[in-house]
Amino acid sequence: MTMSVEPFSRGSFHIGARISGPKGSSFTVETESNHSLDESATPWLSATLPVAMKSDIPLRLDGEVDPAALENAQNAQRILSGWYPRHYRPVAVEARTSSPGSPPQPGVGCFFSGGVDSFYSAITQHDRITHLIFVHGYDIRPDDERLGALALDSAREAAAELGKPLIEVRTTLRSDFADPLRVPWGHVFHGPALAHVATALSSHVGTVIIPSSDTYATLEPWGSHPDLDVCWSTSSVTLEHRELDADRKQKTFRIVEYPVAMNHLRVCWENKGGRLNCERCFKCFRTRLHIEFAGGDCATLPNPIDPDAVRRLYINPARRQLLRKSLVEMGRHGCDAPELERAIRSAIRRSYVLQFFPR
Repeated sequence: MTMSVEPFSRGSFHIGARISGPKGSSFTVETESNHSLDESATPWLSATLPVAMKSDIPLRLDGEVDPAALENAQNAQRILSGWYPRHYRPVAVEARTSSPGSPPQPGVGCFFSGGVDSFYSAITQHDRITHLIFVHGYDIRPDDERLGALALDSAREAAAELGKPLIEVRTTLRSDFADPLRVPWGHVFHGPALAHVATALSSHVGTVIIPSSDTYATLEPWGSHPDLDVCWSTSSVTLEHRELDADRKQKTFRIVEYPVAMNHLRVCWENKGGRLNCERCFKCFRTRLHIEFAGGDCATLPNPIDPDAVRRLYINPARRQLLRKSLVEMGRHGCDAPELERAIRSAIRRSYVLQFFPR
């Protein structure tokens, strides 16, 4: 059994692939953009290799693949199989190697969701960055047109205020391929998925920044990681995992100084109510708390923290530790909110029971 990938194109702004998966399954994935895309098989290497590894079957790409991408992907396989030896095994990759292409473009792209990490990178790397890259189809499902349009409009306005052109990408890679095969988005697939977009934009950018969600002190096996992201680089596009020098609170304190961030910040992945931020989930709570510590005012998180909503938060063990940290931070920053403190402690106690009931 082999996973075969047949790339196709509907024009220079719309590429796709027909993929035969394990146990006779088949998938069609499409990616489109307002900028031209690489029509070779190269962008599909990172998009399919982790899935082939999980399925433990060889991968065959029907088309030319950049030789540097093939060589670097061997390192990616070593890392993934080293992290998850029981579930991800190295597999053979069959593809025709392309001849050396043109030199990398001078442009520098940066993935931009409108969150804390991407705003921090867009601000700290502002002088280097030539393009911001927004992807619809990863944290927002492709079929959620209303929320996708809302987030895209906000990203367009933010990019204009930052003085950078926005590359707009829409893809079904996650919804029509990784999710049906149950490839974990966080621990494995979101880095390779970002690399798919980055390498597809090789005619516009020669370097693409992936904003880090971790620091050097908190690094762990994760789909986007400084050791792994660079392994999806090609001879035309180098991926950089950046900004590991600051934690989330430090990043929030920095971006609070910029009105563009406070007017367009989007941190929520639950997207309850079809808004940029639901103001009731864990990420909204933590971000709103840090903005309050910094003395900021955020237009997309306008309401005070609701202790009742905090009390009802679903808390896994990792978040439990962050809630304890929030209590310490409240003391350090002189935040006198006894009702909120009681709500946080209640959420922590409740989490010990909820951990036995999967969400």
